[in-house]
Amino acid sequence: MLAPSQAHELPQAVPLLDRLPRVPRWVVADRGYSSHAFREHIRNLGAQPAIPTKRNEATVACPDWIYVHRNQVERLWARLKECIQSQGVVTH
Repeated sequence: MLAPSQAHELPQAVPLLDRLPRVPRWVVADRGYSSHAFREHIRNLGAQPAIPTKRNEATVACPDWIYVHRNQVERLWARLKECIQSQGVVTH
């Protein structure tokens, strides 16, 4: 599932996690995914969330050693979206 380039992916994150064949050990995301309900859903699946809080939220545990590579993954997805959109594939 790819959202349009300017759309937020959080509404699609829960159904995507529910479709995974196995429960991941960690779910890593940026601050845009910071949501108590989303973290709780991740824990209910049996995974650990690695999502930093927004600046106006109380701090929760987010291990640096797992979160540090998130930016590389995010850039990969951005490139994939660009490639798909440049080929005229609709992503919504």
